[in-house]
Amino acid sequence: MPGQIIHDVKRTGAKKLIVCCDGTWMDSDNGNNRTPSNVTRLARAIKPEDEHDHPQIVYYQAGIGTGLGLFAQVAGGGTGLGFSENVREAYAFLANNYYKAEDSALDRNGDETDSIFLIGFSRGAYTARSLGGLVGQLGLLRKENMQWFYDIFEDWQNAGNPDYKPRFWTNWSRWNVDVQGGKPHSISSNPNDIAHVNDYLEDYRKKLLALQLTQEADISAIGVFDTVGALGVPVSPFVKKIFKLPAFLHKYMWVDTALDNHVKNAFQALALDEHRAPFYPSVWERPDRCQTNLKQVWFAGAHSSIGGAYPDIGQANITLAWMMDQLSGDELKRANNHKWHPKHWLHFDPNFIRDQKKLNDDWQKRHYAPANASKEAKVKKIRNWAMGAIYNSLTFPHVLAGSRTRRPGRTHPVTIFDYETQDRLLWNTNERIHSSVRIRINHSGNEFESNPRDCIPRKIGDFLVQGGFKLFHMLLGRTAKPYYHPQTHGPLTDWTLRDGFKYHDDYAFNTDERPSGQVPFWEYVGKDPLMKRGNPIMKEDELGTHEMMLLEEYGETMADYVIGSNSGKKSVDDHPHVKRHGVYISSGKESHEVRSL
Repeated sequence: MPGQIIHDVKRTGAKKLIVCCDGTWMDSDNGNNRTPSNVTRLARAIKPEDEHDHPQIVYYQAGIGTGLGLFAQVAGGGTGLGFSENVREAYAFLANNYYKAEDSALDRNGDETDSIFLIGFSRGAYTARSLGGLVGQLGLLRKENMQWFYDIFEDWQNAGNPDYKPRFWTNWSRWNVDVQGGKPHSISSNPNDIAHVNDYLEDYRKKLLALQLTQEADISAIGVFDTVGALGVPVSPFVKKIFKLPAFLHKYMWVDTALDNHVKNAFQALALDEHRAPFYPSVWERPDRCQTNLKQVWFAGAHSSIGGAYPDIGQANITLAWMMDQLSGDELKRANNHKWHPKHWLHFDPNFIRDQKKLNDDWQKRHYAPANASKEAKVKKIRNWAMGAIYNSLTFPHVLAGSRTRRPGRTHPVTIFDYETQDRLLWNTNERIHSSVRIRINHSGNEFESNPRDCIPRKIGDFLVQGGFKLFHMLLGRTAKPYYHPQTHGPLTDWTLRDGFKYHDDYAFNTDERPSGQVPFWEYVGKDPLMKRGNPIMKEDELGTHEMMLLEEYGETMADYVIGSNSGKKSVDDHPHVKRHGVYISSGKESHEVRSL
């Protein structure tokens, strides 16, 4: 009846809360016509509901450096200012919308409790991981207690700072005594001792939970593209020089981006060919007792090739499809695994990735063919799978900060005190190489190309560098075309591709490309002594459903070859190189029991 108030409305089921944190200077809502990042595209690809009527609610957050006015954009993008605000806003969204069933007996299957997903790129990836760390370390505030969030956030952010005086327990105790007639509370752990900061934060978390100010919340999945910020938020060299700032802001700020058991799944797409020193990647390491399902995969391309934002999105489409497969639980779903439940995974528009391929085909026809070219000539300019343009990110002013080659499988841990620990490598990282890297190498894909959107000084610099490269090779009697070969003084130096083919020294013009039945993988053959305790094998990641959809849009010839060679019949476990190293890899779980060489 009109005007009637309805009481006791029953919830229809759990919803999914999805926080999407974009990269620096990335804002899909600012009205400018620019290439959207993969974070933006994922947000657009997520359906309003999944197949089982669970609402999928997306919170999109523009990247650092997208504020109004030139100063806000330069200061934010150049120094990372605004990071704390972004974390607070995303946390507030979760706290204000998250529902957890109080009676576990009525929620045996978890059908009432909401699910949380965190997605990010670049500094937005650092924001997403920091948000996950905050939820894990302190819990999720109940919405009626959100007035205390700022004090709690400041305490968390400054944990271990010897010059900081905690705010929350003093302010809350005064309120609890004066207003509520209760008792004051505090915690015994030292908030200023950086060596025992984990003990302090654990006491903090337990006390908040006991007072029912917070509730525990799991993160169903964190999916990130090329996280930067392991030492804090990187500062651009131009801004650093003008304002005399350090290379990283908040480098002693206690922001935990590590994994623990409250994060159920963690996925990261990493850029092989990013070589700006301040953009060295933050690779996840899974602690010994952590049960998080972790997968990190390396792709050909620079930072924005993997996270999107470059005009040719051929490479970004590959990482986009890969992330869609990870966040949808595709591997479990295809295996009919009983652990797959729709509430714990995202549901995407199945046509979205195909539409992105069509958009890029149109761009390539317009930019790689002359304006007066025939329709047939323009179609021939559409590049094949894994052959999209890779741009050199080491342009002015980034070149002032220097170059640093990434080292898949050989990343050192970063600590608050030493920056990098040189006596060991990260362990339990589950790093893999994507099949598109192998295809780009074997099919003579291009090295770095000029970005058509670069300014004139950058174009001149690129022209001089590439011209010098071509002249050098011509004097040596070599081809002037810079082919993609990351094994030569690049990120895959000392790694050898094992895919059943005898020769990989040439660029595979005449290589027999019939599927050999060998599941490809990469073997470390260098002399780094730390690799004796590391994992000398990186498996090639198997393609999923959305990746297959994208691949098949390129035609049967490429699809048949990639699918046949990517998931061959011969088990990688049986390969003599794998047996020699004592590394046992299967399609589902990877064991890290490694014997000395």
